[in-house]
Amino acid sequence: MDKDQLLLNYFSKDLTPEQEQLFNELLATDAEFKAQFNFEKNLQVVIRDKEASALKSKLVGFEKDITEDVPVRTLRPNYQKWAMAASIALLIAMGWLGYNNFSGPNYGKLYESNFSEYPNTVYAITRGESVESIERNAFSAYESGDYKTAIENFNKIPETDRKDYYDFYLGLSHMNLEQQVESKTFLNSVISSDTEFTPEAHWYLALISIKEKDKENAKQHLKILTSEYDYQKEKALVLLQELE
Repeated sequence: MDKDQLLLNYFSKDLTPEQEQLFNELLATDAEFKAQFNFEKNLQVVIRDKEASALKSKLVGFEKDITEDVPVRTLRPNYQKWAMAASIALLIAMGWLGYNNFSGPNYGKLYESNFSEYPNTVYAITRGESVESIERNAFSAYESGDYKTAIENFNKIPETDRKDYYDFYLGLSHMNLEQQVESKTFLNSVISSDTEFTPEAHWYLALISIKEKDKENAKQHLKILTSEYDYQKEKALVLLQELE
């Protein structure tokens, strides 16, 4: 049985006796499976604590509103307890504990909290260097945040001299300029060519999909990232939880 499915069945309490036996065997003999189990277990604790904290704040607000709305008179001793209990019942009835699924993810917030500019890791620019080259100009512009100039210089490089990482940095340059269509074209080219920046391309394509509120495409890239690569794996797992 697929290990990911086995973990999913465990956390959803759907393991059959045979699956439970296999689960325990893998937990005892498969170090990678155990590490994944521990990570997802800790992740669920964090999410549960976050929801509990949010629920507590919500209930405090409800109690305050109820108290303020009551006419000026002495409350019966058990009134506040009743009000709190009623608030809890109301929230459960509304499915507030599954609020993220009800209202949908906050795509803008997810994008902003996970996007960061990718550094130049392939071309060393020596300060004060007098020798000019198109590639140097491209990466110099990229490092300084002048993405338009970076794109112009990357595109000037003759086809015969092009390196496999140019598409990745072209994709990111367009992404920083909010040119999502062009960015996706170059990043998908990176994935098709299976270069060293393939995992990074999946990560940034997932972020573009989140920005475009394309949940299914974002989840597709994140699942590939978490199952096949280590780059941003923990963040990708958290994002998948947020998008469910």
